[in-house]
Amino acid sequence: LRPGVLDAVGLIAAIEWQAARFRDKTGVQCHLTLPSGELRLDRHRSTGLFRIFQEIMTNVTRHANATAVRASLTMEPGEIVLEVKDNGRGITEMEINDSKAYGILGMRERAAALGGELRIEGTQGTGTKVVVRVPHFQ
Repeated sequence: LRPGVLDAVGLIAAIEWQAARFRDKTGVQCHLTLPSGELRLDRHRSTGLFRIFQEIMTNVTRHANATAVRASLTMEPGEIVLEVKDNGRGITEMEINDSKAYGILGMRERAAALGGELRIEGTQGTGTKVVVRVPHFQ
């Protein structure tokens, strides 16, 4: 399902909207670094990236115990990169590889469906970083 906000305002504004909702709900600061203007992505890519961003923010809310989040969306040659870092407790390897971690599994499946990859790194007491790389051809 495609969120209506994507059709109404596009991916960049939808990420800004989701970050604002996250701040309002949790009180956790969310600093964004986003391209100026709108990205020219097909519906499949914009939906997938937005849904992955939503799931990352849900996981931060539920598990990280963070006080700040930094997120960026950048264009690199041939790919678009979404990176989200929090300063929370840091996800463990066991949690990353848990077969019942349906949010993580779903994010990996979405990234793979876009021909990309999702990488998660956690450092105890320092936080978690999620990086999504998806091919993009203009």
